Amino acid sequence: MKGWKCLLFILICLSQVGCAALLTEQVYVLIDRPVADKATFNGEIYSLPERADIRKIVLLGSGKIRNIEVHVRDKRNQWEPAKKVPGGIEFPFEIPLIAETDAVKIIKHSMTGAGRIETIQFYTIADKGD
Repeated sequence: MKGWKCLLFILICLSQVGCAALLTEQVYVLIDRPVADKATFNGEIYSLPERADIRKIVLLGSGKIRNIEVHVRDKRNQWEPAKKVPGGIEFPFEIPLIAETDAVKIIKHSMTGAGRIETIQFYTIADKGD
């Protein structure tokens, strides 16, 4: 019986430590590299010179847009869906994202609204030593 109490105590402590780690505020850092953009038939591609650990993107533009999808390019150069934003958005607009990629494609499904995305910013998490 004493062993079960010890095990239960250890599990409670580990869950508290795990929850504390999840609830700590993350500090995002702008990835300071040039962002190239390219219009394609089915979306706008924003790319970095090399792959990076992306944790959020910020869309910069003017007006309002609605009904967009965010896709990320994987290691095989295939586009994988990452996020859908069905409602209307105003700029600047943050989208949390977890991906290791060098490019993001924004697909606008609806042409309602007079807004346009001018560029995006890529962010990663700051190292503990920074």
